[in-house]
Amino acid sequence: MTRREMTKFATLAFSMATLFSACAMPEDNGTSTAGVLTETESGHTVAFTLHSYVDEYNPKQSAKVNFALTKIEDGKTKLLDSATVKYGDYAVFEDITGAYSVVATATGLNGEKDTLYGVDVLKRNDVDTVYVRVQEPATLKISTSYTETVKSSHGEETQEIFSEGSTLCITGTLSCKKISKDDIKRGYAIVKNIPLFNNEDYVKQIEIQSGKELRTLGVEWNFSAGDTLYASETVLGAKKLFDIDFALPETDMYDTMGGAVLESMIVPVKLSDKDFSSYSNFFLDEQGNVITTQRRKPLSSDTSLYWITVPKMDPTAKLSFMSGEYKDVSTHSLLRTYWPEVEEDTLWRWIEIFEDSSFAISFWIELDSLADSTVLLGNCDSLGFEIRRCQKDSTAICTKIYNGIDTASTDSIEYGKANVIDGKRHHYSLVIHQKHLTIAVDGETIRDTDLKLSEEFYNVEGIRATPGLAHEILLYSFGDFIRYPGDRSWTRLKAWLYAFYEFQKDIF
Repeated sequence: MTRREMTKFATLAFSMATLFSACAMPEDNGTSTAGVLTETESGHTVAFTLHSYVDEYNPKQSAKVNFALTKIEDGKTKLLDSATVKYGDYAVFEDITGAYSVVATATGLNGEKDTLYGVDVLKRNDVDTVYVRVQEPATLKISTSYTETVKSSHGEETQEIFSEGSTLCITGTLSCKKISKDDIKRGYAIVKNIPLFNNEDYVKQIEIQSGKELRTLGVEWNFSAGDTLYASETVLGAKKLFDIDFALPETDMYDTMGGAVLESMIVPVKLSDKDFSSYSNFFLDEQGNVITTQRRKPLSSDTSLYWITVPKMDPTAKLSFMSGEYKDVSTHSLLRTYWPEVEEDTLWRWIEIFEDSSFAISFWIELDSLADSTVLLGNCDSLGFEIRRCQKDSTAICTKIYNGIDTASTDSIEYGKANVIDGKRHHYSLVIHQKHLTIAVDGETIRDTDLKLSEEFYNVEGIRATPGLAHEILLYSFGDFIRYPGDRSWTRLKAWLYAFYEFQKDIF
């Protein structure tokens, strides 16, 4: 850093520094001794006012500051006294004994961000000046399944600390949240208006009150002004860098599904490479799940494409890109692999592609002619599938299923005829989920039927492809979410494939 840069940084720091001063009140002779606390027989008298090194604010005439004194007794933060004064006036507290905390709330100082907060914890009553920066408050988003480690007769074990009706408080701040039934249902609670500690300090303790039982839990949480910190048993997202919002495309199919809700939606996202330059950066969904990404070759000198599996859209979803840390977490994704291009005929070999009795593959194709050849082939001793030019139509591609049961039927039946050899760009999806086949072209399902499959069919290993034909090939699978127990049809799968196409059609 150059000398000029250092000067700018120091000037900025001074311009942002807003302080509380604990000073002496004027004595009878009209003079005052700044920086001295007046001591009485029962304790000390402290006075607080709000001022700054520079006039970075333009306070309204109605601007006010509330000062609250608290103490921490038996692990619990208790309010001792509070006073609200006009900006620039003193708030006086008498007979203060022992250590105390000061929390301040200032209104009318900063335009749109009108309410600013600050806190300093455990100051001795003989300290003559207390410095607390007033700034935008922070927010805590905490998993309601947050756990702590406790010792028992069986050794160490974990137990959840929240239940409906329990109250979470940030020690020393007076910021609390009662855990509701809705919080438990959605999996997280939000604590707002958390003042930031002074001198780059951080939250070291939280308090959980459940009925008459009070427990405290040690934490190490660094909040940032105006940001949300995400905390769960496995994730600590210290700073949110940006959000990405998703919304399901419109379709009438949702009406027969009981609503626009789709799970494990795989979507492509263009991101700057610098966002993933640090291993401490990752995506979180609104429930605190860590989201896995898979990267393709760079799109430009500083941008790459990433595939993201969004656990649930109903009909919208938000992912937050965080800087922080996570540990011992099984990330959420059914995307198994991705090939942007086919450079050789063998893509996967000696890998069981039906490992969970579910298989899906998709690709983009743009051809004006096609020789009598295979686009994609998955087989093992004449079991599996083949996507190739149709036998009786050179402008179309079809899928053949080698079921291991009926050789004659296999030789004659072609599924999902699609006239896509027309020089235009098209998207093709093939799904075999258990014993159900669905084929979609450009998001529209063109074949939907059940199959007769040998048990050996699911032992298919390996995928081959003809180089230069298919692009952006994705191999993935589905879980039980793709057809709910009450579903009478496969509309949910059809809607998923439609949305899957819509999310990527403008990227490739």
